[in-house]
Amino acid sequence: MRLLGLLGWISYNFTRHRIAAIPLTWWLLAFAVAWPVLLAVGTVPATGWSIAVAVVAALVLVAIAVGARNGYVVFRPAAAHPNAIGRPLRPEEKVPARATGLFEVSGMTHYLADARAWFETVETREHIVIVWNPLSRFLLFAKTPKRLAGMWYAFFQPSHIRALQTGRMCFGSRVRPALRIAYQSEDAKARAQLYLAFDSEEDLATVLDDLRQDAPL
Repeated sequence: MRLLGLLGWISYNFTRHRIAAIPLTWWLLAFAVAWPVLLAVGTVPATGWSIAVAVVAALVLVAIAVGARNGYVVFRPAAAHPNAIGRPLRPEEKVPARATGLFEVSGMTHYLADARAWFETVETREHIVIVWNPLSRFLLFAKTPKRLAGMWYAFFQPSHIRALQTGRMCFGSRVRPALRIAYQSEDAKARAQLYLAFDSEEDLATVLDDLRQDAPL
């Protein structure tokens, strides 16, 4: 599980960080295609070192492809709900989490994985997941686009919830208790899925109990 979580972390960072507005994945793909051609035509001498570079580039591309499956995270469903007892949530009280899924702001939709987040339920019982997407750098020169930095949101009503599944989620080397939320609004064409990972079983139980209060399950 941790190996797949690490591959997901590698894949996500290669995908979201860019140089000259182009994702690192595309730079690596171009290099992985061009380098063997340069070796074949003799522009680059076919030494042990140059061949090793081609092999490493190909392996990293495979790792990126494997890590991108299932949205860069590894989720293992649990056989039963956690034994921990959740605390009652007050309206607009925030529970810290790590969120994965599609989020929206200002008419834009963007996929984020294992982002710092907070879950809350307002007085109308609408559920909100608030996500912070900061600017970041990767491999020194690559960075995330400024237009995608800031707060992102997911909103859903209790009536939109279609399924709740607890389990464990891994991203990078960290395994956390997690909750998968499937929901679909009346005008949506397909279900959306959110993953919330928590630092404690208590936080997971708190959010799960709040969601189950009036979900049509």
